[in-house]
Amino acid sequence: MILKHTASLIASLTISLILSSYSLLSFAQENTSYEMDNYIIYYNVFNSTMIPADVAKTYNLVRGNDRVYVNIALVKKTGGNGIAANINGAHRNLMQQKYPLKFIEIKEATAVYYLAPIRFNNEEVLHIDIDVSNLEKTETAAFTITKKLYKN
Repeated sequence: MILKHTASLIASLTISLILSSYSLLSFAQENTSYEMDNYIIYYNVFNSTMIPADVAKTYNLVRGNDRVYVNIALVKKTGGNGIAANINGAHRNLMQQKYPLKFIEIKEATAVYYLAPIRFNNEEVLHIDIDVSNLEKTETAAFTITKKLYKN
């Protein structure tokens, strides 16, 4: 039992490090946050092949050169880690075909964040529409991420 818990903890830490390091790398390239009154929404879009196979298996995440994940975390402006939220969204291609996103809640010991998979064609431009609210629904935000995606 301890071994299984340790493996799960290692998997959680690994995915957290990948997501946070990618977020830091992309920070210099583009805006990766959206501010609400009392919260900040952090987001990024990353290729699924960045997730190690063992971590993907632990969380039932599909990896592939034609797949990315949208990562969303809601954080209080007063500090702390990601907290539970209501997350909805969809992605649109250039022909305005709309596909709903199915977010997976990832709970760690000290944080909560949400991942949604997207399958894409090489060099496809996608508009990712995101709606976020705190659990009490007293604060809401809607924004769009536009991304040109490339297969590895």
